[in-house]
Amino acid sequence: MGCVNHPNAPVAATCKSCSATLCGICTKFLDSGEYCELCASLAEATAFRKTRERNEEERNVVMAQTTTARITEEEDREKARSKDGLYIRGGIGIASLMLFVSIGLYAFPDLTKSDAQLAEEQSITLLTQCREVFQAIGIMLSEGETPDSTQSCPGTNIPNIISRRGDTITVSHPNPRQFGLVELYVTSDSHRVVMEGLGQG
Repeated sequence: MGCVNHPNAPVAATCKSCSATLCGICTKFLDSGEYCELCASLAEATAFRKTRERNEEERNVVMAQTTTARITEEEDREKARSKDGLYIRGGIGIASLMLFVSIGLYAFPDLTKSDAQLAEEQSITLLTQCREVFQAIGIMLSEGETPDSTQSCPGTNIPNIISRRGDTITVSHPNPRQFGLVELYVTSDSHRVVMEGLGQG
């Protein structure tokens, strides 16, 4: 029996797929074996499809791993930013509050906090936050900027009082008595927060 396409030519191979006898001219040599022209085209198409599917699957795995790593990294960065922001915002307020709480717990370890204690703690926190607002206003004054009257303290809906005497600008809290103070202000001369009534400046 000769080649399926050239009966007089000697057989060089048999198609791996359809078992047709082939001469050297008709034989298509692929990595997976010898094929006739039609079966070779089908085998190459199948191999190409499988390679493409495998590559796509590998790409999807890599993308999933990369996305997961990116999300984890972003979550870690966000946690770090939140933590840093908490430290910065807390600062003096948390230190003062912790000192007050520690002294209270040491002196009265078995007593629960009363409403008056909770109100006092809240007042200390608000005062500390208010002092930070006035420190920021002092920095603005030191740089020659005039602050906006709406830069008020937390828990205060009334804007600060801004007055000018000559070249001196004074920014005062509208109701310092809510903190038990007589005065709470900062001027463009010293840029320091003055808290009259507690002996702090």
